[in-house]
Amino acid sequence: MQIGLRLVTLVVIVILFVFFINMLRKHKIDLKCSLVWMFGLFGVAIFCVFPRFLDSLSAALGIETPINALFLICIAFLTCINISLTVVVSRLSERLRNLTQNIAISNSEGCEKKNRAKPLGSIGDRVK
Repeated sequence: MQIGLRLVTLVVIVILFVFFINMLRKHKIDLKCSLVWMFGLFGVAIFCVFPRFLDSLSAALGIETPINALFLICIAFLTCINISLTVVVSRLSERLRNLTQNIAISNSEGCEKKNRAKPLGSIGDRVK
């Protein structure tokens, strides 16, 4: 990897680190999600600073070119993020459904109590 490309990559990684820390500080992103991305950025930084590590990793995996190993690692990383986000969305969807059902039950019980508490023939009924 050429030195210019490595420097540009490191600058982009630093900008993304600052971006995730800022989003975390403003409570716009969850700590778990930001840590996953920061670990991914750290891994890319390691490959950028020590490009021979990617060469030895691709040789250990039996992959002919290091860029193909990098693509494989990126695809695996993004697949893991996709699976974790799918689990989070499914869990939130279930909680939303339960909350909606509980609110509907509470409203229904509140209306029944209100109708039972109203006495027949009250003064308000006679005024109408």
